Amino acid sequence: MEECIFCKMVNKEILIVPIYEDEQTLAFLDINPASSKGGHTLVISKTHYGNLIDMSEEDLEAVSRTIKKVSRALLKIYPGLNIMQNNGKEAGQYVMHVHFHLIPRYEGDGITIEKWVPQKYAEGQMEEVLEKIKSFL
Repeated sequence: MEECIFCKMVNKEILIVPIYEDEQTLAFLDINPASSKGGHTLVISKTHYGNLIDMSEEDLEAVSRTIKKVSRALLKIYPGLNIMQNNGKEAGQYVMHVHFHLIPRYEGDGITIEKWVPQKYAEGQMEEVLEKIKSFL
C-alpha cells in the first residue's frame, strides 16, 4: 500500500526508532501519545492488512507475541495498561493498517478510554443476536 503511513515506516521511507522489531512485526511510539508521561506504543504487522479479520493466522500470532513482549516491559514501569484495536472508521480506526495501541496507565493520568452505558436486551433479543452471530461462525 503505497499511501499507508505504517507501510512507509516498515519500508524505511519514514524513519522511526523501533521499540521492538522482528521479521513480522514492528513496535514503536505513537507520535501523538495518549499521555506525554507514559506515551503509547503501536504494534503492527509488517504485512499490510486493513483489519483484524484479514490477517493471516501466522501474522496474528506474531503480533500477539510482540504485544505480550512489549506489554511485559510496560507493566514493569506502569501499574496498568490498556490494549486497544479498532476495526473500521466507525470504530475509530484512522490508519487502515491493523495496529494495536498499548497505552500505559497510572493514577491521575487523565486518559479517558471510551466508555459505554450498559444496556438491557429486550425480551428475546439476546437469543436473536446470539443466533445471528453463530450463523456466521
